[in-house]
Amino acid sequence: MFRFIISILIISSLLVCKAENSQKQSGELSDLDSNSRFASAPTPSASADGKSMPETEKKLSDKAGEREEEAPEDQIKTFATPKIGNLKIGRLLEYKVDLNFETKDFIAARKFLLELSGKYGFVQSESLQNWGGDTEPSMTAVIHVKSSDLYQVLMELEKIGTLTSENIQVEDHTENYTLEQIHAKREKIRIARRTDLGARSTPKNAAEIEELLGQSEDSADSAEFEKWKIMDRVNWAKISIHMYGPKKPKAVEVPSFGDAFIDLASLGLKLILSLIYIIPLALIAVGIFYLVKYLKNRLK
Repeated sequence: MFRFIISILIISSLLVCKAENSQKQSGELSDLDSNSRFASAPTPSASADGKSMPETEKKLSDKAGEREEEAPEDQIKTFATPKIGNLKIGRLLEYKVDLNFETKDFIAARKFLLELSGKYGFVQSESLQNWGGDTEPSMTAVIHVKSSDLYQVLMELEKIGTLTSENIQVEDHTENYTLEQIHAKREKIRIARRTDLGARSTPKNAAEIEELLGQSEDSADSAEFEKWKIMDRVNWAKISIHMYGPKKPKAVEVPSFGDAFIDLASLGLKLILSLIYIIPLALIAVGIFYLVKYLKNRLK
């Protein structure tokens, strides 16, 4: 009898546990059904674009991942590469470069420099010194190249010869350009206001309004011109190149012996000329000396 009661209790406990598990599973299934119905229901953004919410979130996450991948590359980019330029990094930068090269073949280096300047820009000035003399030849050239090509030009300039010195200066014109934009916009507003005022003014005030309108137009033109000058300096990098060499070998200098005899004859004639001046003065001095001596002896 006791065993029978124990078996009944065990069976009842098993049935109770099974009922609880079934209730839990049914609750989870109902939650999944509600979530699926909520996901399948079109939202306003999804219905407008014809796309579901998960697809939109996936696309946004992909774009965010692309931005995260691009951010480190932007941080390590050099000052000016052929693919970037100045406007990509958000600053208006003017580059000024000074380079000194020692060459082994001056004619070939000069030809390469002129070809390179014609490929990427233009030559502003060029001067050649000591060509054909006893000292080494040298040349100074100032060229302008596109700022976006500056990195490539600097790499190709290494073919000229040995780089002995380099100086790169960068000037930021972003603030000046923004200020000129503000000036230009302000003058355009003034022109519009003064034009409207001139249309409603009397002939008595027309001359004064016309003068003010001309001043505003001049200021607007000046601001636009300053903006153009800034962009011109930003778009074109200035490279000053001083190139010299090769050093000429030392040679024995043979003096001119004929010049030595000429110099000797000139020295002799100068001595004779000096004696012509000295002898009369010496005779006068000797005469004065003996005269003074004679007078002293007589007074004694």
